[in-house]
Amino acid sequence: MNETEQALPTETRQPCPAPADFAHEVAEYDRLATQDVFQGPRHRMHYRMLGQGPPLILSPGIASTYRGYALLLNKLSERFQTIVYEYPGDQPDDAAKLRQISHEHMVDDVFGLIDHLNLGRVFLVGISFGSTITLAALHREPRRFPKAAVQGGFAFRSFSRAERLALRFGRLMPGTLANLPMREPVLTYNGKSEFPKVILDRWPLYVEENALTPIAPMAHRLDLLTHLDLRPLLEHVPNEVLILQGAEDRIVSRSLHDELCAGLPSARSVIMPLLGHQIHYTAPEAMAHTISEFFLPCAPGGCPNEPKD
Repeated sequence: MNETEQALPTETRQPCPAPADFAHEVAEYDRLATQDVFQGPRHRMHYRMLGQGPPLILSPGIASTYRGYALLLNKLSERFQTIVYEYPGDQPDDAAKLRQISHEHMVDDVFGLIDHLNLGRVFLVGISFGSTITLAALHREPRRFPKAAVQGGFAFRSFSRAERLALRFGRLMPGTLANLPMREPVLTYNGKSEFPKVILDRWPLYVEENALTPIAPMAHRLDLLTHLDLRPLLEHVPNEVLILQGAEDRIVSRSLHDELCAGLPSARSVIMPLLGHQIHYTAPEAMAHTISEFFLPCAPGGCPNEPKD
């Protein structure tokens, strides 16, 4: 215990607040967020917006729905105009022809959405697969983005020949991930330990939302990664980038995090102890606070719009 902590009277110490009710946060997000469609050149992009302030676009992970980010977006919307969008093929009415859509096209879609919404400079947040969209956008037009943040990010991933073959077949499969055998045991092995008892009620929600991801679009995104190597681009990204990593992440290894940090000239690494890959489920408040303070740091005297004690 340091001297400051010892000097604090016991009665001033407040117990930790109870974890937020995630299902309630999803309902609140659905109640308050607006949703619309951007008719892009390759598909109809569904997106949702919540909040006022500087615009912030979140590029989601590879197998998730917007509901998994509801609590994170609710917190970020206290200071930002948040925008989350869906990838090609995630909605049955989006008319996406996946075979004709490249990773570069998906980056194009972000710029198309920015222009559609008539936004100026935009903060970017990329989660896992979304980090590759964020990094490619930063490389293409860095002046449009004051800062960016990625979580569980990477610039390159290697795949075995068998994995590549399985992905090609996966692109032809109908239905959602709910139809895949061994899905729940694999999810449990990779992630259930991230959900301590106090928030264990969030685990079924995570499993439920994961099950809604269509198989073919997810396989398409994974297949794009087999051809993607952003490492040569990193040194040409001048933007400040916050790189968040769960210390217990079993999906994106620490070596991939370190590689990303080493390649970016203005990277700030934050390792979040006791957390894994699904931080937007397990510690969204801490994630939102860290991102907010990185994008819009408070002045030494405090934030101008926050109440004083």
